[in-house]
Amino acid sequence: MNCWHCNRPAHGTCIFCGRAICRDHAQEMPHIVALFADRKGGHKAIVTARALFCGLCEPREDPIELPELR
Repeated sequence: MNCWHCNRPAHGTCIFCGRAICRDHAQEMPHIVALFADRKGGHKAIVTARALFCGLCEPREDPIELPELR
């Protein structure tokens, strides 16, 4: 697979969109792996602090509604 940006061999894929990226074009961004409630009712997240990011896709900060899944 080749890098989306430069068409050279890729070294990984964007965690958000799956585009292939080489070391020169790879960026890093936090990624939430899992969310859960603890025994006291608080919310916790397991986060990968430096996940690969292509720099092109636009991960949303706020959740979006998906009414078609109801």
